[in-house]
Amino acid sequence: MRTLSIFVLITLFSACNTPIFTPAEDFVTPFELSDGSHGSSYQETIDFYKKLATNYGSISLKTMGKTDSGIPLYLVVYNNDGIFDFNRIKKDKLIILIANGSSPNDREGIDASMQLMRNLAQKQITVPENTVVAVIPMMNYLGQMEQDSFFKNEINTFVNRDLSKDFIENKSLNTQSFVALFQQLSPHIFVDTRTLRSKSNGDVLYYQSAMEENMGKMKYYLKDNLIPQLNDSLGGTYRDVDSLVQKKLQPKSIAPLIPDTSVGYTSLWNTLGLYIATHKGITYKKRVETLHNALKSIILIANSHRELIKNLQDLDAQEGLQQQTYILSAPKDTIRIPQAYIVPQLFTDVIDHFKDNAIEMTPIEKDSLMQVHSYMLKTTRDSLPLIDYKTVRTQLIQKNQKVAIRKGDLLVSTQQKGRKYLLETLEPHANNSFMHTGKLPFLPTPKDSLWVYPIFSIEK
Repeated sequence: MRTLSIFVLITLFSACNTPIFTPAEDFVTPFELSDGSHGSSYQETIDFYKKLATNYGSISLKTMGKTDSGIPLYLVVYNNDGIFDFNRIKKDKLIILIANGSSPNDREGIDASMQLMRNLAQKQITVPENTVVAVIPMMNYLGQMEQDSFFKNEINTFVNRDLSKDFIENKSLNTQSFVALFQQLSPHIFVDTRTLRSKSNGDVLYYQSAMEENMGKMKYYLKDNLIPQLNDSLGGTYRDVDSLVQKKLQPKSIAPLIPDTSVGYTSLWNTLGLYIATHKGITYKKRVETLHNALKSIILIANSHRELIKNLQDLDAQEGLQQQTYILSAPKDTIRIPQAYIVPQLFTDVIDHFKDNAIEMTPIEKDSLMQVHSYMLKTTRDSLPLIDYKTVRTQLIQKNQKVAIRKGDLLVSTQQKGRKYLLETLEPHANNSFMHTGKLPFLPTPKDSLWVYPIFSIEK
């Protein structure tokens, strides 16, 4: 009988849209209290989510690893069912991940998401039965701290790393934790909220996706379904604002979406990645309101298209494994996809990156001579450190040859979910290859002035 009572209590708690301990009127954000004149501090943001998670069974606040600031990377999850086990969630639900505050000026997503998650918990928004919404409240706390009056323009004891292009190399703990979080959650849609500071032409909202050539069938869903419906929803809401052009959502080159950006990285895993940005020239209040409505619309549209999105992404994943060629993000070179790569065991940093990204690797069982495809570079020992990356790319010579492989070196098949990630990081011509970032130096050969790129491929 006691077990039944506990079960009934948990069920009522998870289904309840009335706070258990705190009156509903206490869930007003600092942004709302200031009538939109300023945003929420880090502590106000986390305290708000802690209170929300304590009072609503549909909200969970999780810590998902470390950040450079010494504080955890938090994740707020909304699930109408009150279930927060990622493995269970992924089986049936569509998952949307929203990241906020990647740079010091990207603030409006922080306040918009606080209202969004509260409104979902309180059922002020039509509850998405088939969708889980996860929010990173603040990606770059040190960046936000840098704007604090106490630290601004002062010598201080922290380094604010630029996270915007660190999603492959992962020099910061923030992006390392993001990668771990992303691999656990496997979201279907990823939204990074940003602020544009370029010259405004009057538009309130902008979007940008990854390189269309590698988006598969999802690019048609984005162009023909999601964006038009999002446009319509925003147009109906903001018809009274005179300065807006007819289309409220405009495509814009917010950043070169190569894989080291958040959207570029997430797109390597067949996630529909989007930057949604408001413009600095618009009042802060209007930017937060616009972004809140855009995020709400994305959730409701995606919820209604759950089966379509999941089926298209499954189809893209299957067809991607059958492709013979791939277009690198930058430069846009077309390469043949090998059957597998051989990664020497001495490159532990690269191997650790692969582990973080759930890449499957098989150790070679014995010392072997293997026929492989390799890249060679002809230059003197003294000249090698002086050659820049662009020059190296143009001087690489492709060669098929036998190479002595050690027991314990790793065979990495391209027939796996992380195929695009492998191609973008191991192909030496790619701008975001581990060679470019210094993780894969050229190795000497028995011949003078001839060097070998240390990743070998096995052709199909």
